Amino acid sequence: YPYLQIAFVIRATVFGGKYVPGQQIPPIRTSAEREECNPATVQKALKVLEKQGLIVSRGSKGYFVIESEKKIIELRNQNFKRLTKILFEKLYALGFSDSEIIKLFDRIENE
Repeated sequence: YPYLQIAFVIRATVFGGKYVPGQQIPPIRTSAEREECNPATVQKALKVLEKQGLIVSRGSKGYFVIESEKKIIELRNQNFKRLTKILFEKLYALGFSDSEIIKLFDRIENE
């Protein structure tokens, strides 16, 4: 779904530090033009992030990254745990054993 892709990009931008606590997210229309999509799609993505607690709406002023850096780190860590769990579930579903997974990670680290 396009709105989830947009939410992913904004989330990664916040977690990566490009948007700092309290910073305003670009306006919906600007984001829609950049993403070449309907403003309603961007609005839906922002609502997802607001529900997750990463951004807040300030009415007509727009959307802003939450003020708490501690909460952002907490949300980033939750996201990491969720993605890591998915990764391991997929690796196990593909038939990888624990020792094979460890070897894969060692190989990646040494590249």
